[in-house]
Amino acid sequence: MNRNFFNALNGCGFMLLAALCGCTSGNINNDIRKANNNFRYLDTVNTAEPIRIPVGLTPLVFSKEFEIPAQGVKDSRAAILGKYVDIRPPQKLIPLDSNVVTFNDGDLSQVWFYPDEYGKTLTPNELFSVLIRFLNMNNIDIESIDPVNNFVQTDWYEGTEFATPYNTADMAESALIYRQKYLFRLIKNSQNIPGIAVQITDNIIERPSGEELSTGLNRFEPARFSALMANRFMQSYHQQQLNIHAKTTQNLEITIGRDNNELPCWMINAPFDETYAVLTELMIDYDIRISEYSSTAGEIKIDYSELDPEDWEKHDTEPWAIDSGKYTFKIGVYDEKSTITLYDKNNQPLSSGIITRMYSGFSISLVNQFEKHRKTVNHK
Repeated sequence: MNRNFFNALNGCGFMLLAALCGCTSGNINNDIRKANNNFRYLDTVNTAEPIRIPVGLTPLVFSKEFEIPAQGVKDSRAAILGKYVDIRPPQKLIPLDSNVVTFNDGDLSQVWFYPDEYGKTLTPNELFSVLIRFLNMNNIDIESIDPVNNFVQTDWYEGTEFATPYNTADMAESALIYRQKYLFRLIKNSQNIPGIAVQITDNIIERPSGEELSTGLNRFEPARFSALMANRFMQSYHQQQLNIHAKTTQNLEITIGRDNNELPCWMINAPFDETYAVLTELMIDYDIRISEYSSTAGEIKIDYSELDPEDWEKHDTEPWAIDSGKYTFKIGVYDEKSTITLYDKNNQPLSSGIITRMYSGFSISLVNQFEKHRKTVNHK
């Protein structure tokens, strides 16, 4: 795994919650789960007659090889019989890009990213960026990150039975709320192809009133939810790729790493002077007040106030996911790249968790600003 990926996530904790607790109820959308024959077969009476062997014939010998033992079902979640049967087929993984290959392994959904039509393969940092952007765009918070085992564990996410975000329309229809956590693991195969594994790790179902239902998911549903979330991730990747190829800025790479003081930062393969100019222009374009600046020291101090949603939309980016306040951006050079390190009002460096959380929106803003800057320079 790329060193910058590990460094950016260093110090974050990890907690894997593997027990699936949660519920199903008669109020779940049964129309798509049950057969439409009114279950008349359950009323069928056994009319079998005993076999009578005529005198003189050799008695029949019956094998017990396929006899089903008469014993009770210990796991109630596995007892999907009769009127409780779930007739839905397994959830299919649906890649939208020709370079994406999928694989189901129980309740684990794997998505592999082979070279695209341009011959480009995702780097670990790029795949991590796709994941963080997907989580941010869907308001799915991160509970913990394990840089050693390449795990990203989400916090509780409120969705529908189709893993889409729960909204007011769902509440108006009295739809059940699926509160869930997911584990995303960055992986590689024997061909060094990067991939991501998606798995649901926790589930609670509630009524809109807040009442928690008591029974658990049946044995098919964890795999279903993991596949649904993997499909949503692949849809996000597809859209992000379309946006990337629509850009005119070439060969610009923004990653998370460590600066020359071993502090979490953003690393950009662009010259110091250009990076400083772009960051200054970015603050001006976003109407963010610059209180002090020094190109010699590579510092830009700002008074930041959270932008309104329409402002983020106007700039074709996402919120930076930081609170309003005073910040200092310090631009430096390390490992033949420009670095941007962020400090708070007390001149303390922000944690790797905040730098990671900001990455999605802030990197989009930087890419857009670099593109605008380079167009301006080239036309002079």
